[in-house]
Amino acid sequence: MSEPAQEFPPPPYTVQEVSTTQARKELSELVNQAVYGHVHTILTRDGRRLARIIPEEDAWFYTPQWQEKLAKAKDDITEGRTKTFDSMDEMFADLESER
Repeated sequence: MSEPAQEFPPPPYTVQEVSTTQARKELSELVNQAVYGHVHTILTRDGRRLARIIPEEDAWFYTPQWQEKLAKAKDDITEGRTKTFDSMDEMFADLESER
């Protein structure tokens, strides 16, 4: 069963939920899906999410440091602490002025 994409950030991968019973039978296939297909598998038991199988190259997303940055970005968007630019040059000039 697939999970709908999260609103922020949009995942560049497919997410599926698999019971631990099913995962035991299909572990090598689930690992191959993660490594070669960028499929994230959420392992469930009795409908509760327990763990994920993800490709190693995507593990950074789940670090506390990155999750903290995402939470701050969500707060900034919610509170209207954003800027809009008419061009990339204008955006880069603004970034340079903040250094």
